[in-house]
Amino acid sequence: MSLNRMLASLRPAIWLATLSLLSGCAPMMTGTMAEGGLNAAKSAFGALSPTAAGTDERQKRIQAALNEVNVGGEIQPVLDKIAEPPREKSGNAQGYTCYEFPSVYSATAAAVLVALDGKIVFYGNSRCADEMNKINVKGGATNPKPGEISGK
Repeated sequence: MSLNRMLASLRPAIWLATLSLLSGCAPMMTGTMAEGGLNAAKSAFGALSPTAAGTDERQKRIQAALNEVNVGGEIQPVLDKIAEPPREKSGNAQGYTCYEFPSVYSATAAAVLVALDGKIVFYGNSRCADEMNKINVKGGATNPKPGEISGK
């Protein structure tokens, strides 16, 4: 009978030890599973492609040119440094010209330069259709005038 009493008194202690052990391991197991899921998602969505991984020379060249862009600066030297024609070049009646270079920031994200009178008024990750639509709908630039800093 004393053996039963001793086992009964040890049961809560064993239960408490097991509970603390499991709760202590849960974050480690969860982190490992989350990391595994992240790695699977990266490979499934093309993060291993040269453009997305940042190993594509074309992508590096265009990004380097865009890193030196200043709002209000001349557009032509930037286009010369990029050294390839844009996939899309569009303009509107207000005098804005948009240049779009595909697959610069990732396999699907394009780089855009918008100019007015030869001066850069916007650059970044966008699409010419989106930027020109913003300008046309509002009847003027939604982007800053040359020399102003964009709010984006």
